[in-house]
Amino acid sequence: MKKLMLTGLVLLAVPALATAWHEPPPPTDLVSVPEAGVFWPYTGRDYSAIPTDPINLVFLGDADPRLIRQALLALDGDRTAFGFPDAFPFNCSWSDAIGSPQTGYSDEAGWQGSAVQLECGEYATLRFHIRLFRQGPYTLGAAHFELQIPGTSLHQVLSWELPQSLVTVDVIRSGLGGPTGQTEPITPVPDYRTVPYQILNGVPDTLRVPLGLPTGTLTSDAAIPNDGVATILTLAGELDRTPSEVVVEFDHPFGQTIPKPFCSTGPGDVVKVSGSLHMVHRVRTDEYGRYAARFRATGTLKVVPINPETGLEGEPIEASIWEAHRSLIGDYVQAAALSSVQTLLTDPSESLVEKLWAGYWKHSVSQESCGF
Repeated sequence: MKKLMLTGLVLLAVPALATAWHEPPPPTDLVSVPEAGVFWPYTGRDYSAIPTDPINLVFLGDADPRLIRQALLALDGDRTAFGFPDAFPFNCSWSDAIGSPQTGYSDEAGWQGSAVQLECGEYATLRFHIRLFRQGPYTLGAAHFELQIPGTSLHQVLSWELPQSLVTVDVIRSGLGGPTGQTEPITPVPDYRTVPYQILNGVPDTLRVPLGLPTGTLTSDAAIPNDGVATILTLAGELDRTPSEVVVEFDHPFGQTIPKPFCSTGPGDVVKVSGSLHMVHRVRTDEYGRYAARFRATGTLKVVPINPETGLEGEPIEASIWEAHRSLIGDYVQAAALSSVQTLLTDPSESLVEKLWAGYWKHSVSQESCGF
């Protein structure tokens, strides 16, 4: 039995090598919002300034991510007074989210990591997900609504605008504040990124309609609507510094045929992954108001090469998985980190290493070694 180490959480091809130390160069496509400052209107996976998600929320006033978290976690899921149906996922409640840390940039604070992440819904099905980036005197938010691709731990974004509205409604409901304006369009319009039609065909039309997505059986990918505008919310509140701890622990199943995640020889390089990962997510706050989150995924998966033309299966490969995330935010500190390793013990050996540090040290690594 051969052995393969996979993160199991990042099943995407990445560049061969990318590193950055200290303060990497800023992105070139910055925007200026008079109420806040000069910032990059996207999130990133590293310091390459390659856009990932659009920034669609700007928090002013008492805008600390810890205060936003405190206010949202205190809410129930009843949004019927604002036109949301009393049905999942629209009646969800907020909790701390499992999600890969990402990067954001502003002239005021430089590169920062998403120390606080929140979700409304379920990690394993549908959820609203927001990453918060404290940028000196203000906070940037990137909110999206997403579906977990069955049999994997990957999430597919379905909407940018609905979660923007839901977060706005919930800030109002919390009494923390409310919208005080909107930016000019700062990200592409009328859409940004797409949903693969194979995934969207599994989403019922009753959910696609409020998301502005095409209905019926599709044969091509669908664009995700985006008006390019970020909502500006002004907040006023006081952080509760009572210590707390929340631990979520579960086994997440895998059962899906996917492109080989690294060292692929082409579109026909396909593997079937099965098994489960043990996931633990722990969030603590202390009497000083400091927030700390840790996540770890470990386990063993079975990976079987598949011939996509004949369906014939190759020799099973054992997959050992390890991935960890950490984040911290206090009155004067903010940091987030990711570390994962994937090693395929074949001849020649193949491996993928990914690391991200976003704090005092700004460092990212994405290194693929394919034995040649």
